[in-house]
Amino acid sequence: MKINQQKSTSLNWIDEAGSSIPYNRTTNYERNAERTTAKLAKSALALNANLTLFKSLFITEACKLYEAFCKENNGKIGQGKGNATFYNFDRSIKIEVAIQEAIVFDENTIELAKAKLDDVLNDGLEGAKDFIKPLVMDAFKNTGGHLDTKRVLGLRRYSDRVQDSRYKEAMELIDKAIRKPKSKEYYRVWLKDAQGQYQDVQLNFTSIQLPEGV
Repeated sequence: MKINQQKSTSLNWIDEAGSSIPYNRTTNYERNAERTTAKLAKSALALNANLTLFKSLFITEACKLYEAFCKENNGKIGQGKGNATFYNFDRSIKIEVAIQEAIVFDENTIELAKAKLDDVLNDGLEGAKDFIKPLVMDAFKNTGGHLDTKRVLGLRRYSDRVQDSRYKEAMELIDKAIRKPKSKEYYRVWLKDAQGQYQDVQLNFTSIQLPEGV
């Protein structure tokens, strides 16, 4: 990525529309903003480059540790989902690799499943309506534009208790609706504090807490 910083020595500056504006018509604020935004952007790119190098180092070293662990314990490499945790000798340092497999639902198919469940609940269930209705309502409660996948999938465990073919058909539709996008990988470093509790070394910019007064 290229940072465009216009110089005070230039006779004209180019604005977002591509128009040429004489430098002497720019304001003090615009000149200050040009310097400051470029300074922050350059620092951000440098940090990004260092984080990229660190991530590559993290993955390489974690793989070496995992292979050494498997070799020493006669295990087979690559049998798990990729999750692993490593400690130093006194366990003051914890290195964690976590693979999170997200589950989402195909919108059309999950809507069909919900419609079938609504039909079942509207018609009533012999001896089962009282316990299943709140579960279905909670499962399909939309929070922030997303369904709670665990609750939706949890409805499948009640198939034997609900004697209605439409309920079983709804569960089959839920199974068909499952989509698994690309899994996300998380790499974390933890250090023990004076109280013996692990504290996450924050590598996420938005999670970093600044000292008071900064």
